[in-house]
Parts: sequence; C-alpha cells; structure tokens
Amino acid sequence: MDSKTLTLQYLDEAHAVETTLVTNLTAHIAMTTDDEYRSLLERHLKETEGHATAVERRRKALGRSRGRGIVSYATRTARDLIGQALVLTKGPIDGIRTPDQRERMLKNARDECATEALEIATYDMLETVANAAGDKVTARLAADHRRDEERMLEGLRAQIVALSVDTFESRTGETAKPQVKSAATRKTAAVS
Repeated sequence: MDSKTLTLQYLDEAHAVETTLVTNLTAHIAMTTDDEYRSLLERHLKETEGHATAVERRRKALGRSRGRGIVSYATRTARDLIGQALVLTKGPIDGIRTPDQRERMLKNARDECATEALEIATYDMLETVANAAGDKVTARLAADHRRDEERMLEGLRAQIVALSVDTFESRTGETAKPQVKSAATRKTAAVS
C-alpha cells in the first residue's frame, strides 16, 4: 500500500463517520425539547454536513472520483451503508429507551460524546498519516475538523451536567441541591 492509498482509506473512514453522524444528529434534534441542547445539535449538524462535503472534495482531489477499482468502490459504499443502517436501527431505540424525555436527551448526549471521541480519534489518525505522507492539505483539513469535534465534545459535556440535574429532578421528584444546580448553570454558560 502506498501513502496516498492509506490517506484515502482514512478519508473514507472520516467520510463514513461524518455521513452517519448527519443521520444521528437529525434524529436526536427531532427528539430534543431543550433549547440550549437543540441549538448545540443544530450548529453541529451544519458543521458535520460541511465536514462530509469537505472530506468528499478531498477524496475526489486525491483521485477517488476516478475510481480505484470495483472492489474498493464496493467496500467504501458498504462501509457508508452499514454506518447509515446502524444509525437508522438505533434511532427507534433512542426514542423508547426511557419514557422520561429528560433522561432520553441525557442518554443521547452521552452517546454523542462517544461519537465525538471517535471522530476526534479518526481525525488524529488522518492528520498524522497525511503529515507522514507530506499531504499538508489533508492534514490541515483533519486538524480543522478535529477542533470542531473537540468544541462539540466540550459543549456536550456541559449539556450532560445540565441534563443530569434535570433528569434527577424529573425522575426523583426532588430538587437538586443548590450547589449542583449552580455548577450546572456555570458549566453550560462557560461553553456557550
């Protein structure tokens, strides 16, 4: 395998993750009633759509559009379709995982944190491989996308604190201790 082929493989993986996340974010936005959380998801959906487009453009610039053989095309297509299928089958489960709306949003945010960590690692790999190959354009694209993912992860973690307090109060019928509520408010305000 040459360096360009390896770079293209990691670009394919980044594209699969981004296109899968578009579907996932769209489903989570539809289930979200919290305005701050919804705003965070909507912002990241726009970024994610932009990332998918930029990665696809870079794949084409490196020659992916001219094809690398039917087996390679079939593998890329299967990877993208499997990712989409996983999200589509998970969506209905997200909707019924708990009857409590606050807890559902909390669990969705937790799952999104895991996805963001996967994206960050994917872009770390891509940037490193691209730099090793001397492909500064791809390395810069990966670094820029990773920064967006890191910002989203930080925002999600702040939302998890706020959603955890809301879930606690919703599920227990108790009021969270004042220091916990104020910490949650400070954390989400700091990220906004």
